[in-house]
Amino acid sequence: MLRVIARGGAEAACEDPAALWYDLESPTEQEETDVEADLGVDVPTPDERAAFEESARYYEEGDSLHLTATLLGRRDEGMLISGPVTFILAKGKLVTVRQVRPRAFDIGQGRASARVSSAQSGGDVMLALIEGAAERLADVLADATRDANALSLRVFDETETIDLRGALRELGRIGALAALVHDSLTSMQRMLVYARASGKKYGLANDRLSALARDVGELERIAEQMQPRLSYLQDAVLGLINAAQTNVLKALSLATIAFVPPTLIASIFGMNFDGMTWFREPWGPWVGVAMMFAAPAILFAIAKWRKWF
Repeated sequence: MLRVIARGGAEAACEDPAALWYDLESPTEQEETDVEADLGVDVPTPDERAAFEESARYYEEGDSLHLTATLLGRRDEGMLISGPVTFILAKGKLVTVRQVRPRAFDIGQGRASARVSSAQSGGDVMLALIEGAAERLADVLADATRDANALSLRVFDETETIDLRGALRELGRIGALAALVHDSLTSMQRMLVYARASGKKYGLANDRLSALARDVGELERIAEQMQPRLSYLQDAVLGLINAAQTNVLKALSLATIAFVPPTLIASIFGMNFDGMTWFREPWGPWVGVAMMFAAPAILFAIAKWRKWF
């Protein structure tokens, strides 16, 4: 899908001289061809956008600057995923190529939309989008931190019974989201370093790039500090699950001690051998009952003495 945004945030035609931003979301070949013909730029393929080496993500080609960052977004209104977003600056205009849907790209919603509406060049639009993406990552990181803290309180609260398997799944969700945020912030930091070195001639204000780099760096440190906390909480939940399983095994062991010896004795008394005449004596059944009670009692005493439970 091709969307063209002009000054003031209004949609425009591809050939409109007031157009500032050409947004390609999962574009067709024809849409890529139209943008390439209008601006004289080479739109990278999905494989080129997914590359990790710096030479494929940050480079100048002719009179255009190509920058690629990994951003969080959605696809078909599903869960948050990450994907490469390419920014191409050429002739004072911006081209974005993506397959995910970051919230900062939604015109008419959020703080980034107001900045895009006041943009005067493609560089201004790109900075507005990056600022919006950083703010969105900060919100996601804050939500993940709040969820992790709430889960930690529930896990260590002795007065509350918690579904430990459910807690482990929730912890995995938080950890996966925090990892996506960290990867995205790292990608943005690398892109901003390159943009500060060569973006001035393409309309990227150095002071805004520097401020963005500081904010992204601080968020990256917060995301890094969150990983050990999540690992500790995961170890705690796994430890509690192991303790619960151990208690179950203890209960089964006690049941075994209580019922297996009497069952064995009853089986012996049920044998029909002619030589076992005392089984048929009047006092025989009482001896069997006494042995059924004495055997587990002795085993319980031995287990207690050896501190098996």
